[in-house]
Amino acid sequence: MFEKITAAAEDATEAMFLRLAEDPRSDKLDLGIGIYREEGGEIPLMECVRQAERRLISEGMHKGYLNPLGNAAYCREVLKLTLGEQHPLLRDGSLVCAQTPGAGGALRTAAELVKEINANSRAWFSDPVWPHQMDFFLGAGMQIQRYRYYDLKTTERLDEAMIDDLRQMQAGDILVLHGSCHNPTGEDPDINQWQRLTQVVLDTGAIPLVDVAYQGFGDGVEEDVAGLRLMAAQVPEIILAVSSSKSFGIYRDRAGMLAFCRQGKNPQETALRHRLRDCIRRNYFMPPDHGAALIIDILSEPKLRSLWVQELNGIRQRIAGLRRDFRLAMENQLDGFDGSFLERQKGMFSCLPVDADQQQRLEKEFGIYMLPMARMNFAALAQSQIEQVAQAISRTR
Repeated sequence: MFEKITAAAEDATEAMFLRLAEDPRSDKLDLGIGIYREEGGEIPLMECVRQAERRLISEGMHKGYLNPLGNAAYCREVLKLTLGEQHPLLRDGSLVCAQTPGAGGALRTAAELVKEINANSRAWFSDPVWPHQMDFFLGAGMQIQRYRYYDLKTTERLDEAMIDDLRQMQAGDILVLHGSCHNPTGEDPDINQWQRLTQVVLDTGAIPLVDVAYQGFGDGVEEDVAGLRLMAAQVPEIILAVSSSKSFGIYRDRAGMLAFCRQGKNPQETALRHRLRDCIRRNYFMPPDHGAALIIDILSEPKLRSLWVQELNGIRQRIAGLRRDFRLAMENQLDGFDGSFLERQKGMFSCLPVDADQQQRLEKEFGIYMLPMARMNFAALAQSQIEQVAQAISRTR
């Protein structure tokens, strides 16, 4: 059987990591994978996570099975964190939730369930977008549509073009949005654009699916979900895919949530919960619980929650400082270069004005590795490396 397998297309992310691993230079830089690193390159464990882990172990946390929908307490805490404790949906809405293996598990499960319920539903993604986000929906057999979002050359968000494209959505289509810190551009809609997107959803009957992966990395824990909360209060239905990986630094523990939210009472709530349960059971049976248990402890214990916010604020402020200093270094190196977009954009990522040939030279000549579209991870950049990267980019132009 296996001799009939045909070669799969090369995965750009995997290929970059293979090249990186084979590079013998000691000063090579990994600015690709979305992980936060400290100045010395270490991946830190938040102190709030460390303390929560000690507490769980000391209390004798068991390792018994959960049900396919996972840890309900985690879902409750994450919904309150994302939507806000007083949000109308939490008071009066219908919520069908599942803890999932990260946001990736949430996205794939959402895609499969939507396809099962409405075979004609299309998924709309920004151009550009994180390619693996689309893979979850393609793998579920959904049709993909793209809407203009950002011009890589001019570094501008394409607000009018975006709205024009999205007016072509149909009832039951899925509009995939990033809650904050858009991946790969770091360019977020402002609150006025969130309102316009909400109106397009209301006009077309599409259903928004908001992927919340970087809450707290943009402007703050509350500020980063202001647009989502505005939209969720107005649309009849909304789907949330939430990751705890970045905000709590527990990447490999794979803690995430999928929520189907509807205004008012949903007469099909029990049927939807059962369909969601069965979809999960036939895919991975149940999610891992360790990371979810840590998040519950952090969010429900005031001292740990306060410590988490303090630590996350420090991470966000450090990234903002790296963005500012990198902008200055680039403007010093490149005559006429306007790097204001680097400070305007938020979170881990921005796409640098570097073409494919330049990016190849950055790897070969300088050992600087980034993902396609020259997506650079500021959260992996050290202060001591800023001039090195800016000079390398200057020399490839």
